[in-house]
Amino acid sequence: MRLIAAFAALVIATPALAESGPGGEALHRLGADRLQLRFEGETAAKTWPIYVTSAQAGARARIHLGFTNAISVMPEVSSLSIAVNDVDVAQTSIAAATDPGALDVELPRGLLTPGYNSVRIAVAQRHRVDCSMEATYELWTQLDPATSGLAFPGIADPHFEQLDDLAAISPDPSGATTIKLALPEDADAGAVDNAMRALEAVAIRAGAQRPRVEIVDAVGDRPGLYVVAGQREYLKAHGFGAFAAGAGKTLALEGQEAPGRVVVVAVGDTQKETAEAIDGVLPARRAQERAESPPAARALASQFGYPVRGALRVPLSELGVRTEEFSGRLFRASFDITLPGDFYPADYDKLTLSLTAGYASGLLPNSQILVRVNDREAGSTPLKNPRGDVFHDRSVSVPLGSLRPGVNHVIVEAQTPDIGDKACDVKHVMDGRKRFVLFDSSELVMPALARVGRMPNLSATLSSGFPYGGDAGFVYAPSHDRRTLSAMASFLARVAVVAQRPVGARVTFDRDAARGAATLAVGALDDFPPGLIEQTGVDLPSLKKLWWRPNATDAGADATARQAILGSSGEVYDQWAQGAHAVAEEFAPHLSVLALYDRYINIHREDFAILREPDRPIEAPENSTVLLAQARGQKGSDTWTFVIGATKASLARDMANLVAPSNWNEIEGRSAAYSPRTGAHKLDDATQVWFIPSDALTPTNFRLIAAGYLSANLDVYAALLLLMAGLLGLATRVAVKAHGAKS
Repeated sequence: MRLIAAFAALVIATPALAESGPGGEALHRLGADRLQLRFEGETAAKTWPIYVTSAQAGARARIHLGFTNAISVMPEVSSLSIAVNDVDVAQTSIAAATDPGALDVELPRGLLTPGYNSVRIAVAQRHRVDCSMEATYELWTQLDPATSGLAFPGIADPHFEQLDDLAAISPDPSGATTIKLALPEDADAGAVDNAMRALEAVAIRAGAQRPRVEIVDAVGDRPGLYVVAGQREYLKAHGFGAFAAGAGKTLALEGQEAPGRVVVVAVGDTQKETAEAIDGVLPARRAQERAESPPAARALASQFGYPVRGALRVPLSELGVRTEEFSGRLFRASFDITLPGDFYPADYDKLTLSLTAGYASGLLPNSQILVRVNDREAGSTPLKNPRGDVFHDRSVSVPLGSLRPGVNHVIVEAQTPDIGDKACDVKHVMDGRKRFVLFDSSELVMPALARVGRMPNLSATLSSGFPYGGDAGFVYAPSHDRRTLSAMASFLARVAVVAQRPVGARVTFDRDAARGAATLAVGALDDFPPGLIEQTGVDLPSLKKLWWRPNATDAGADATARQAILGSSGEVYDQWAQGAHAVAEEFAPHLSVLALYDRYINIHREDFAILREPDRPIEAPENSTVLLAQARGQKGSDTWTFVIGATKASLARDMANLVAPSNWNEIEGRSAAYSPRTGAHKLDDATQVWFIPSDALTPTNFRLIAAGYLSANLDVYAALLLLMAGLLGLATRVAVKAHGAKS
């Protein structure tokens, strides 16, 4: 490990640090929610991009990590390490099972660069008393989101010189970035639309992974990020004249005379000038292109999942995977990829992981490499040579039907038990014999993708705003209430940040205006007309019965809130290639009949259109407070997306948690629900779907779409084969009758 020896002595075990240390020390948190900061299993690593201003980059900097861990973690052989911009800077044993621990280390001058930097945190954990693979699931280390991040002694508040510096705003202890959107009490749809578009642009520029929006009627002196946007005369008439001075298009950072406050102002004399000012907030380049170093560029590219738009071949090193030797029983390397909103998931081709890896002799016969996609087993390959092996480009394929639009979590898992695990003596655990190595030269190979929107699919909407791109469609608010607007704003900001572009749909309060177009509707149950909700397939009587119980949803949320308080690759390869073979072992792999069926046949009732049952009514589960549903609009091809809260108060409160990445990335299918107790999860997929063209139907894309459709509808495929066979027979008969030799 490339530790910087001069700074290793500064690593200390202390109680978790407060938000600000003595001397005005500001903490820039990692900006992740609690579940993202949980490291499970025997090995895990995660990377975050963190932005620092020019002043911060030239100042002293320290990194703090507060953490706790499972009591089953063996501290003598378990460690937590940190790397900044690919330089390993600190490592400590994981020994905080009874008292919270912390890693506190000063970074060398010059390691941080102005702009984005990469922070990588990795853990290696072993069980105290149990050497079975099942016991590895008991291992965890939890970072504290409130006390983990970069600190800059002597710099209490960063000064923002440019719009990019908005990314230096530290999230709050929960990982949320609060944005205060200034709106008059009686704002009309046009004013709200301008404000929402400016908000989305600011959230993108600030890199707010978990945006939480507050609607305010004035810009106060309290610290925070404020947004003021709209036409100049309208703002002057509604009390915002101090930020609407001058003439023409205005885009500025103001308000920094008050400590900790910054105001983004986007104003114009006309609607065209206002729109141009708002567009000026958006970055001219993609985030990863704004990074000064390759590690930061990789971290930014993978922040919301590595973007995949079509056929590509990329090494796992670009996805954040490092070459790693492993001495335990269950190795995991994971990464996220993000597919476009109009990706058509079907079994017309396969994603392939081309693995370069090695394993030692003496592993048990059931050792194997598994590939899991979105928590489902998608492919595997056995490690069957009893003498060990090192291999290049071994392919593990995953059907494209296992993927979805938006974020897909991919795990490469190596199960490497050996005979010594059964005895599990201390010497065996401490020995640390290397059993497996995965090289970062392994590659992800993606084929050409079919591009057509298949709806309903909530993951497509939440990951890219599809099908509400451009100026198509509406965002419908059934109420002017500020709590409803703040929930809508948080939802739109999260979609915009993930998609890296604003949602183009226009805000309206008029149901009739939205009736004939694709619409995203956000509001409380009481505010929607009953017939409008029922058209989504929601079981309205059961929803009313569930949500109209007095204080039911608020009590659940409050209980949950209380609970929440409380060496180089080449050198390694040479070593393995020369010394990985030794003692012989018998190999006797076995698979269940069900696993064999799913792997080689994988035909189910849902693959036949004629056998599919109609969509069932959508029922919200017990303790849920937010329901998401998609349905076909009145024009037939339009898509209506509903985000329904139990009450205005619970909608505004729980939207701040729904937009957290660990909840947001779990939403897919036709309907989903959020509960303060269990988080967000899918309710069901649709059996009745429709297609929305998104790209030009080129012959290649049309062929892929047709192949995908036939793979998902085997009865249609069989019928077409029979029809083609019949037509071929008929044509043959006619040809033979006309030109064949007569007996």
